[in-house]
Amino acid sequence: MYGVVLAIALLTVISTALTTVAVIIGVLLIIYNYFRTKKLPHFEPEILKVLAFYFSAQIIIAVTSLDVAVSLREVGGELHRFLPLIFAMTFVKSREQLRGVLIATLIASIANDAAGIFQYFIKGEPRPFGLVYSPTFFASSMLMQIPVLIFMLQEDLAPKILRPVIIFTALLSVFCLGLSMTRGAWLAFIVVMLLFAVIEKKYRTVTLKFFVGLTVAFLLLLALSPQLQERIYTLTDRNFQSNSERVLMWESSIEIFKDYPIHGIGQKMFEKVYNEEYISPDAKERPSEDMSGHSQPHNNFLFAATEGGVIGLIAFIVLHGYLLRRFFLQYRRESFMKFSAGLTLLLIFVALHLEGLTDTNFNQVKLMREFLVIAGSLMVIDRD
Repeated sequence: MYGVVLAIALLTVISTALTTVAVIIGVLLIIYNYFRTKKLPHFEPEILKVLAFYFSAQIIIAVTSLDVAVSLREVGGELHRFLPLIFAMTFVKSREQLRGVLIATLIASIANDAAGIFQYFIKGEPRPFGLVYSPTFFASSMLMQIPVLIFMLQEDLAPKILRPVIIFTALLSVFCLGLSMTRGAWLAFIVVMLLFAVIEKKYRTVTLKFFVGLTVAFLLLLALSPQLQERIYTLTDRNFQSNSERVLMWESSIEIFKDYPIHGIGQKMFEKVYNEEYISPDAKERPSEDMSGHSQPHNNFLFAATEGGVIGLIAFIVLHGYLLRRFFLQYRRESFMKFSAGLTLLLIFVALHLEGLTDTNFNQVKLMREFLVIAGSLMVIDRD
């Protein structure tokens, strides 16, 4: 089963289909082992209780959905996406095995960065998307890659021969974050760096130097890139279409929530309901002839509220509140480490949620799997 976790860590960014195959193989191995030994692996009870609450709420939402069959399929798909978390927490049992998982993620990071660089400089894409099909979520992946790579360096969780590779990949990931032109991710990265400086006093000088260096590099890049200048100017421009469309979408989402306050419209229903009934008359980004259009409201909390009502919003907050609490307690417990696993998870979690205020990222298959396999592996580092 550890091999399955390695495969998921390696493939989750590279191929959705191959990752799905790896997860299915993991499930089949657990079933086979149960019939052979009449024993199940020792799954951690606490995380199972939290997930049981979360998915009980999702089932209630699905059976009251505007399309029960579609919503139930989506619940099954989401349950499938949480299995990497359970697998990693159960089958990564030592620091050596964690090292293997992180090296697998390093390889995936290199492939993702290389794809983005190729798209921008060779194919001429104005906003590279790497291996995750969207510039926005390419940036989300960078927000996970960078803390993990720093953690690997600080905790010597790679052979010395790989240290230059890790340093180069970390710098390349920061560069790719800039190339993504994803403003929400830029702001999330800056805030997380400031948060890091506040909670980790011993790194304040290093963080300040790093921040100054990034600022200088960014200003130089800004001077050379009219596209980047234009992107910066749009941050505070209310008339910029991407900004105004988000505001209109948020207003429509609130209207959906008001009309379906308890159980929402159901999973996978936002695209249909928003584009056919609730889209603002002022919206310029209209659905196509087949009524396909925006499938999420560009905000994690509004997405949970519209598709799940109060039930879905509470379930989302409970699940993510549990993860936040767990990461923070792990960080406090690991205060002896140079750059703890708990700190790494905190920085990733906060960054994704900050970006998730303007983009719905926790429903993305690749991102969720990447986050969960990393989280599950780092949450059990103190076993060894």
